[in-house]
Amino acid sequence: MRLEFQTKAKNLLILQDKLKSARVLPLVITSLDELEDKTQEVLEKIKILDSKRFIIRSSSKSEDSTKNSNAGAFLSLANISNDKEELLKALKEVGNSMPSTKDEILIQPMLEDIKICGVAFSVDKDNFAPYYCLSYDKSGSNSSITDGSSNNAYVYFHYRDYLEFKDHHNQQIITMIKELEKLFDCNFLDVEFAFATYKGKSELFCLQVRPLVMQNKINLFKALPKESLERFYKRFISLQEKRPRILGDKALFGVMPDWNPAEIIGLKPKRLALSLYKEIITDNIWAYQRNNYGYRDLRSHPLIHSFLGIPYVDVRLSFNSFIPKKLDEKIAKKLINFYLNKLDKNHELHDKVEFDIVFSCYDFNTPHKLKTLLKEDFNENEIKRLEFSLLELTNDIIDSKKGLYLKDIEKSKKLKQSYEDIISSDFSLIDKIYWLLEECKRYGTLPFAGVARAGFVAMQMLNSLVEINFFTKEEKNAFLNSLETISKSLSFKINSLNEDNKQEFLETFGHLRAGTYNILSPRYDENFKAYFDIKNHRQEENLKSDFILNDDKKEKLQVILKEHGLNINTDEFFSFLKNAIEGRELVKFDFTKLLSKSISMIEELGKYYKIDREDMAHLDIKSILNLYSSLYSQNPREQFLEEIKRHKKEYELTLALKLPSLLNKADQIFAFSSSSVIPNFITQKRINAKTAKENDTDLEGKIILIYAADPGYDYLFTKNIAGFITCYGGANSHMAIRASELAMPAVIGVGEVAFAEYLKASRLIIDCESEQIICL
Repeated sequence: MRLEFQTKAKNLLILQDKLKSARVLPLVITSLDELEDKTQEVLEKIKILDSKRFIIRSSSKSEDSTKNSNAGAFLSLANISNDKEELLKALKEVGNSMPSTKDEILIQPMLEDIKICGVAFSVDKDNFAPYYCLSYDKSGSNSSITDGSSNNAYVYFHYRDYLEFKDHHNQQIITMIKELEKLFDCNFLDVEFAFATYKGKSELFCLQVRPLVMQNKINLFKALPKESLERFYKRFISLQEKRPRILGDKALFGVMPDWNPAEIIGLKPKRLALSLYKEIITDNIWAYQRNNYGYRDLRSHPLIHSFLGIPYVDVRLSFNSFIPKKLDEKIAKKLINFYLNKLDKNHELHDKVEFDIVFSCYDFNTPHKLKTLLKEDFNENEIKRLEFSLLELTNDIIDSKKGLYLKDIEKSKKLKQSYEDIISSDFSLIDKIYWLLEECKRYGTLPFAGVARAGFVAMQMLNSLVEINFFTKEEKNAFLNSLETISKSLSFKINSLNEDNKQEFLETFGHLRAGTYNILSPRYDENFKAYFDIKNHRQEENLKSDFILNDDKKEKLQVILKEHGLNINTDEFFSFLKNAIEGRELVKFDFTKLLSKSISMIEELGKYYKIDREDMAHLDIKSILNLYSSLYSQNPREQFLEEIKRHKKEYELTLALKLPSLLNKADQIFAFSSSSVIPNFITQKRINAKTAKENDTDLEGKIILIYAADPGYDYLFTKNIAGFITCYGGANSHMAIRASELAMPAVIGVGEVAFAEYLKASRLIIDCESEQIICL
């Protein structure tokens, strides 16, 4: 017989003699009305529970329905003693927190020795993707998951049709959920649970069960067939095999190493953005230029694999690409396996590989850092040979006369003329798109890949001056502040925008768009008001701080350069730092002008074929570029529409898919856990709004930045906010549940580092669908 959902208390009451896979604590249900009329009777019932401590919770009719959970809206009080006065006070407090005196008050014994406590969903709560989603804390707290206070939540995702388990606790929880699904004949459940002790016996307890709110949400419950994951599984296994010119005994894949696709195009980009990124950088350009700069030749190897629509960097390939081409093959293989093993043991380093794992260039602290390899089965000779190869490679890069980055900066200056020639030509739209992207690669992303490498070497060397105590952090920052970068110029221009200089500003910066590769993200000159507020004040002087190195320090640095075998003098060294760091920004700024124009023309092409840009976002760039040299009988519009329809279906699968940030084992394709910081994006919406802090008075229409996802912030939902971001909190916190129900864009638990950056931004874009946050 199918059970019907009622109130929180009654749901538990009807489960007491029916649920076999977990225990439901004995309970008493009362109300303010009953407490008023029959105080002694209520106290006698509670006494029968035979407990020294109680938890008293709300069980209002306005909670836990299929339309609204009101998670955390009313009071719960834990650890209440059986003292009559304390007990009555707590009962009244909980009762008074609810809208009606008839609303139920739920009383249960307080669990002892809580080992694990958390929340589980039978599906993804935002799009109903077919995963069991578990979030729990092992600290002994009974509320850290729901109130967002846990700093070390354990998160586990398990594909519903996968029957293998490595952890007994996870298996028990999921077995309980499956039984609850059958009892209520419902696949969409929100369950609170705990492993704890009661009456001397340790077991799994079901603390609450309620239906997930389903209105106003997409439903991807059937969007991820098992066959797709099985094909992915086989492909992952095959990618472990050796590839031509690739060293290393295993393959890892990550969303952030090297050209970090998760940051640039998002975790779940649409096909056009992903294919553009691959086309102009990560399929060929990246390897060609890295080889030019003195590293191993990995041409023909695409850096990014699209796994069911999620872009992953081939980490083994990336590690190979940081090996100096002149390094002995045996040492190179040994080094790559060391890199792979270190990352495999330290997943939290997946977005810091060049800082904490790889030796990709020589800096002033390299001899000291390389000594750590002595503990990793490297001998002195091997380390010395690695050091010399890094030194030789770095000397070639920083050469003040022959450094390739100087030629690349010069080469990129042809972009402006190329742009003008193409735009002013009589070419067709398809021809213009083709040549904009070809010239973008030749004079833009190819030199950029080189200058970006030089820029990284520059920053590594600058940071190492702090590591060896030649510079203080303040001196390093003073040098960086003396640079004239594009971002500094843009920031200054934005701060002094007014009606008089608006047009001049757009002529220079109008091609920029928040999502560089995203056709759905408008350019500055296409939707100015979405990005900026005009401030009618005078333009301020663009102050540039000077950096002066005294003669004594110059001489000391000259000695250091010579001691390390770096073939430049002090002046040439600082010239390299300046040119490489400024050049990296400038070349990127210049190539994005051609990229941005090509994206606008793709939108224009869509209009010509009566296809809106939302649909064009699902088109692969190769389908457009192929039209330049291939003519077939099928009308391009029909061809585009067929492909768009197919890719939209694929994208539904992508949205439903859950994978770890670092993929190192094939079985993670079906089930994985994570304790590192992975932000939780709520809804599939995209918003662009000003930011506000939690204590600000003007919150309407803004993205609110708050530290914890606890119920105390529920008032924000009455302020007509655009969305919010929290520093801490998990997918199962009260604020996450409430935002999900209200279909409000939010990002829960971004971590301290990212949160600090977002606090500095006056405006943000939250793109929940691609799981991306962009500072404007």
